[in-house]
Amino acid sequence: MARNITTIILLVISLLSVVQSHPVANFVPVRSDLRSFVTFDSGHNIEIDPLRREPTLNPDKDLLKVGKNGGISSDLEICSNLTIANVLLKFPGSNAADAAVTQALCIGMINFFNSGIGGGGYAVFSGKHEQDHLFFDFREQAPGRSHKRMFDECPECSKVGGLAVGVPGELKGLYELYKSRGSGKVEWFDLVSPVAELGYEGWEIGAALGAALEKYEPLLLQMAQDWSFVINSTGNGVKKTGDWIKRTALSDTLMELAKNGSSEPFYDPNHWIAKSIVKSISKHGGILTKNDLANYTVSAGKPLSVKIRAGYQYVPNNDLTVLTSSGSSSGAALISALSILDQMETVEGGDYMSRTSFQLIEAMKWMASARSRLGDYDGNEIPAHIREVLGKEWIDNAAAKIKQNCLRSEPKTLENWTSYNPAYEINEPHGTAHFSIVDGLGNAVSFTTTINLLFGSLVHDPVTGVIFNNEMDDFSQPHRSNSFGLAPSIYNYPSPGRRPLSSAVPSIILNELGIPDLVVGASGGSTITTSVLQAIVRSYWYNMPLLETIAYPRVHHQLLPDVLEVENYSMVGKSAIGSFNKMGYTTQERGPRSVVNAIRYFNGDWHAVSDYWRKRGVSSVY
Repeated sequence: MARNITTIILLVISLLSVVQSHPVANFVPVRSDLRSFVTFDSGHNIEIDPLRREPTLNPDKDLLKVGKNGGISSDLEICSNLTIANVLLKFPGSNAADAAVTQALCIGMINFFNSGIGGGGYAVFSGKHEQDHLFFDFREQAPGRSHKRMFDECPECSKVGGLAVGVPGELKGLYELYKSRGSGKVEWFDLVSPVAELGYEGWEIGAALGAALEKYEPLLLQMAQDWSFVINSTGNGVKKTGDWIKRTALSDTLMELAKNGSSEPFYDPNHWIAKSIVKSISKHGGILTKNDLANYTVSAGKPLSVKIRAGYQYVPNNDLTVLTSSGSSSGAALISALSILDQMETVEGGDYMSRTSFQLIEAMKWMASARSRLGDYDGNEIPAHIREVLGKEWIDNAAAKIKQNCLRSEPKTLENWTSYNPAYEINEPHGTAHFSIVDGLGNAVSFTTTINLLFGSLVHDPVTGVIFNNEMDDFSQPHRSNSFGLAPSIYNYPSPGRRPLSSAVPSIILNELGIPDLVVGASGGSTITTSVLQAIVRSYWYNMPLLETIAYPRVHHQLLPDVLEVENYSMVGKSAIGSFNKMGYTTQERGPRSVVNAIRYFNGDWHAVSDYWRKRGVSSVY
């Protein structure tokens, strides 16, 4: 613990030297109470060290929630219950898009270390008809004065302080989802006000929030003036698990938005909310302006889709349609990997069998290579470098190499990472929150949102109660090639209005009738895509129940570093670990980083499972 505390104390960067050395950006000096923290260390990340997190082979059956009408799978049971009671049950005809507004705002209110209206994300909506399906990219955008070399003098300024902040998009994304796919049966005020009331009344700090506060206690105490709502009554520490906490400043902001009937006050340059946001970010060295807020846009369009498991030989999991995110997300990489695995056989109970494990891990490595080609793009037409990994030649080549290897008595991974043809270095993405919703009307929402690292940029505006993201850290930086000599991605440099590449892949799988069958997504940085891939494969290739799909230990391979991460050696077993080594993988035991929340349709009911084992989430149904 002593090492972690030392790491945390050294987190916050002094931006003072950058002010003088980079006149292009016109940086504002950082506040004096931050100047003593002059060294950045890897302690500022997404892992909540004090919280015990591990998979299980014996999941509690009570964590499988079964509902007739619908349900919500998220990190917070309190939010799911609030949303069901105040939206889906209170307003007849309300739908999953309506519910997503309340659910997202509630999660950001309570688990403010990983999401909130100071961040952004993605949503996939599916309705009764194909034309209803819609994808929303409300990822943060780079401010107008951003440029490719903006972090040359202070690379770590992309992580901490005002310069790390991208233009927040969650609130406008929620409003666009509500306006375009909401039921029309419930007012914006009625979706937002219950969360504001929760912030006024307060709640008991749970295990995940308590662990995050404990980890960051030394730093938060140093910034107690801005973070007073997390400080205990004696002023000598942060509030602990079991303590009562309120966020009245954020509640005031939410009530203003509720009464306005839209997200506009957050983005209106003349409104006190927008003015306070800009002032707070500028005070900590940021370059975000009122015009940046006014110019923020949500990108919406048809989700990426692919047909998998076509034919009666795959019954009962046949003729499925995968809907996932496009834009600056990693949806194209997920589609590519699923298309590769679609050429592999179904194996009942195939989890951690030698051949099926090899196929899955190799698909993960090809998926990582595909991600190296992704990045934000203009317009609705997918660029050629992304179409490449969705094309038949790429998919057939990868599948052929995997199948050829499977013909050997002992499959072997390709000798070198370069054999997977990565184009550029994949910048390490960070933390998020995900929830899945289905309603009784045939609609579903898969929603992933984030402020990036724990507590984002560590900038909190005490006037609005908004905690701001450090999403600028998800952009690539020039001349910072990794230890393997792979260059940073030219598709992921910061520039005005650009959105950084994300690992998010909120997904909905439709059955042969076009009805939602699996609504799934994850949080956890680079492990998001592999965790969602493994959840889908377990569901449809191995025919595993949802409870075990989420609870069982997972593996992760992102090509570079060339290491296979295994959540728990003892649970996976010596036989499987030995098999991995014989296949040529270098294995490493590493505790969970991903959190998967999903809902599946089974025998006329909705089965909802939250990742209790990794973040203490419990689902709710109705």
